[in-house]
Amino acid sequence: MYALKVENLKAYYITSLYGIERKVRAVDNVSFQVMENEILGIAGESGCGKSTLLKTLIGLIKPPLSVIGGGIYYKYNGREIDILKDINVLKELKWRVFSYVPQGSMSVLNPTRKIINTFEDVIKVHLNITNSDVIRNMVGDHFKSLGLPLEVLNSFPHQLSGGMRQRVTIALSTILKPKVIIADEATTALDVVVQRGVIQLLKRIQSEFKNTLIMVTHDMGVHANMADRIIIMYAGKLVEIGSVKDIFKNPLHPYTKYLIESLPKIGDKTLKKSVPGAPPSLLDPPSGCRFHPRCPYAMKECKEIVPDLVEVESGHKVACFLHRKEVDKT
Repeated sequence: MYALKVENLKAYYITSLYGIERKVRAVDNVSFQVMENEILGIAGESGCGKSTLLKTLIGLIKPPLSVIGGGIYYKYNGREIDILKDINVLKELKWRVFSYVPQGSMSVLNPTRKIINTFEDVIKVHLNITNSDVIRNMVGDHFKSLGLPLEVLNSFPHQLSGGMRQRVTIALSTILKPKVIIADEATTALDVVVQRGVIQLLKRIQSEFKNTLIMVTHDMGVHANMADRIIIMYAGKLVEIGSVKDIFKNPLHPYTKYLIESLPKIGDKTLKKSVPGAPPSLLDPPSGCRFHPRCPYAMKECKEIVPDLVEVESGHKVACFLHRKEVDKT
């Protein structure tokens, strides 16, 4: 049973200057499903559309970002809700059905208010609870279950370390036990030791609440330690989807192979190869496969035809003409 379904999603940044309209195709015809009780990782280099995709998944669509096609479906009260059409129920879905852990904790926490006050605001709005004692007990129990110190609740955000602020943000996003948690670069700008603590907290929450976690990070090592499946994005497109084992042991797309081969390994002192060239402009992306200008295996059809995302092995999909023969055999 899926927790979230995305179909043919197109999300562009559209601007108009001096009568000239510009479209940045940040998310271009993307489709996938996220199953219940699953950790899904989304990987790709900066500018590939990861954060834009997450914004659309939570309905945070403000100009110049526009959704020009597709659907985003959540399960709610036995119904399938398309948040792009049923905008009126979006407020009910937020925090209860899905929540968001943004990139940078200070973008969530009000620097002029204590942590407990931020929690009170969320609970009062979404649960209609006004008794302060009830709220404080509820938040205190939540902090205890996550292993967070209660004295943090009486602190201002600036009095906490970056790692603790990130933990508090995660606690805030899970206070109402949502079915889907969407995290955007939750470990960015944190040192390795603190990253480990944040990762352990996310895994603990997912294991305890049995919810779905969608996690964006460019760090493939984090995906290897956390995710059940991984989506690889390039230039606004999905180029590969598979289990963690499939992606790391048998990457099919040339771009995915470069990502895996660039990872450092203990005892390996060989020079790592990076992806040749630079990412394309999404104002005017290449025709055909968007990776073909950087791909050493590019063929004629790669430059002319957009490859479909097809299943090569069970649960392992790739958008690459190199594997069409394998698809034909099946």
